Amino acid sequence: MHTFRQVEVANALRELENAKMRVERDARAVEDEMRRKLVAQLLPVLDNLDRAVKGSKHEGVRLVREQLEGVLRGYGVERVSALAQHFDPKWMDAIGLAPVDDPDLDAIVVEQMQPCYRFEGMLLRPAKVVVGRVACG
Repeated sequence: MHTFRQVEVANALRELENAKMRVERDARAVEDEMRRKLVAQLLPVLDNLDRAVKGSKHEGVRLVREQLEGVLRGYGVERVSALAQHFDPKWMDAIGLAPVDDPDLDAIVVEQMQPCYRFEGMLLRPAKVVVGRVACG
């Protein structure tokens, strides 16, 4: 039979363990949110490096861009190309329509202005795309 004091101690230990688990869970959530914010702030830098790579013949710019993307990948960032995919508003923003003659290209992404990024499987930034549209008539 347990004494009243033993029950009090057991309850206090249980409450202390629960509080410890809450603090650890909250700390992980804060850390995850800070990583997500940092990654989101670095995406425009990666976009600018993409533009610089297209306009440059310097190998160093491409290497810096690849290095940055590798670091982001290490933090759980995934780049997802929307090009040639069926338009999906869940992870794409259509910024324009382009006339296409081939019915198979109707509602298909024909140009990607900005890639989609996911962070640990969750949408971080949607792709900005131009979608093919067959002209009626």
